Amino acid sequence: MTWKIEITEPHSGELGEAIDHADHSFAMEEYSYPQGRILAVHVHHADEGADWHIFTDLDEGHRFKIPPSRYRKLAAG
Repeated sequence: MTWKIEITEPHSGELGEAIDHADHSFAMEEYSYPQGRILAVHVHHADEGADWHIFTDLDEGHRFKIPPSRYRKLAAG
C-alpha cells in the first residue's frame, strides 16, 4: 500500500532504526525531513493508536519511522 504524506513538524532520525534488529548491523546514517515536505511512501506499519508508523520513502528509498503527530496523510494509492 502506498500513501502520500506531508511532514507537519521537522522530523529526523537514523536510517536503520525502523528495521528489525536482525537486519540492523550496518552503519547508521542520519536523515531529516523538513516541515512541509510531501513524500510518496510505501506503508509498512501505520496502525491506529500506534506511537510510531514505519514507511519507505519511494523517492530516496529510506525506511524511516515517524510518530503520527508529525505527518498528515494526503492520499492513499
